[in-house]
Amino acid sequence: MVKVERVEFDEKISPLSPLEEKIMEFLWENGSAHVALISEKINVSLSSVAATLDRLVKNGLVERRQEKIDGRRKFVFYPVLSRDELERKFVENVLDRLVANFGEAVVEYFHKKGIKK
Repeated sequence: MVKVERVEFDEKISPLSPLEEKIMEFLWENGSAHVALISEKINVSLSSVAATLDRLVKNGLVERRQEKIDGRRKFVFYPVLSRDELERKFVENVLDRLVANFGEAVVEYFHKKGIKK
């Protein structure tokens, strides 16, 4: 038998991994921070935070700049998108892929639900 639903969703659908979400939450609340501060405040190892921040930078969610802190040059990380902007982009991406693969069914679904902008 062909499985109709192959996509499984946990309780929460998120564009971020749990660690990425912790880091982004911290940056959204604080505006910017260096790796050691983030690591300390969210209670996650420095190496895990650094690797995750590198991934967030590569994906365009975070920027880093060198700044002088306590007499030393350190990378300071800033969120590029607000939480709302990230959620909007995530939803748009999911819907674009659904429409690209199942166009008519998706349009009919929204029409049936009476969902309007």
